[in-house]
Amino acid sequence: MKPFSKMTIVALLGACAALPAHAADVDSISQIAFGPADTIFVADWKAGKIHALSLPPAAAKASAPFNILDLEGLIAKSLGGDRVTVTDMAVRAGTGEAYVAVEHGTARKPALFAVTADGIARRVDLTALKGTMSPIEQPPAAGKTNFWGRIPERSLTVTDMKWHDGELFVAGLSNQQFASTLRRMRYPFDGKATSSSIEMYHASHNQMETRAPIRTMSFATLNGTPSLIAAYTCTPLVTVPLSALTDGAHVKGKTIAELGYGNTPADMVAFEQTGQDGKTTPYVLLANFARSANMIPVSAIATAEAQPGLSQPVPFGQMKGPEGQQIPFAGVTRVDNLDDKFLLVVRNDVQHARTQLVTFDKSFLFRLSDFVSEYNFPDYSYATSEFQTKYIKPVQDTLKKEEGFAADVQQ
Repeated sequence: MKPFSKMTIVALLGACAALPAHAADVDSISQIAFGPADTIFVADWKAGKIHALSLPPAAAKASAPFNILDLEGLIAKSLGGDRVTVTDMAVRAGTGEAYVAVEHGTARKPALFAVTADGIARRVDLTALKGTMSPIEQPPAAGKTNFWGRIPERSLTVTDMKWHDGELFVAGLSNQQFASTLRRMRYPFDGKATSSSIEMYHASHNQMETRAPIRTMSFATLNGTPSLIAAYTCTPLVTVPLSALTDGAHVKGKTIAELGYGNTPADMVAFEQTGQDGKTTPYVLLANFARSANMIPVSAIATAEAQPGLSQPVPFGQMKGPEGQQIPFAGVTRVDNLDDKFLLVVRNDVQHARTQLVTFDKSFLFRLSDFVSEYNFPDYSYATSEFQTKYIKPVQDTLKKEEGFAADVQQ
């Protein structure tokens, strides 16, 4: 029998990657992202795969504010009381639903739930969904390294995953010498994913870094160039032209900002905010595990990107480059656009030791019900000044209604 040529083998592997299959072999879920139509992508780091699963069609529905104050408790009820840890969240656009990926029980089994603003959590039967799979080439070896004795290196195979302009962008690690890797996958999967390694200058550490992965990312057109905006641990902000991310390329990103030591970026989202003058401004919001969120105008990122970039160390504890506005997003671990009006976040409420799924109005970006202040006392009157009546009361009334406290609005 004549042996297969290399081109034939590649073609066969590509065809196999595109074959429809049941999704019962999902071993883990580290990241989820929505793609075209009813497709949800699931990153399975244990198996080294990206699953593209077809969800049943959902009716279009206007969004409503989320005020779920014990998300893990809500989901645990559907899992027989198992301990639950949220691993990711993504909004299914136009449906008013948030999809929440979790691990549960001592075996840390994966599960996926569709959650609505009225507090209903519906488990998605992964074994009933059909879809396709694309292998993640050259993932870190299983069992190779455990950071701090508890974090498998392979769990960083996919640290962020975003659908953008007809492609799935997958950030994480590979098993190569330059381990920080950005993969691009076309969908439907065709077995032709590209893979680029990325290095960047870390101003706090004063060194080029090739292993630390992108922790979260977003996209913007900067000075006419479609670009990746990436955040790394401890906390460089880096830009890369998308045109540079070709298969096999080793890319040096441009470090445009140092946003503070001792922090891991949690998530990044792009949105527009409308000012009092009616003009809209594009922003990128970077949520952080150990710092307030940074809301940075895309124009400021573009200005910094047009400069040479950071190449010298930044003094310890200082920041440099576009920082933007500090947003009170303490404990936020995931953030997505619910619609044009609201951001939806998963956050760990440190005051009450609960994981929440709640909305933030993009016009104000804080939750009034997080605070007990002068305004909350029953004998308080906004009529003490025109400023309180004209500016403070309308904002607080809006937030009270959105957060489920319409009865507290003073008439």
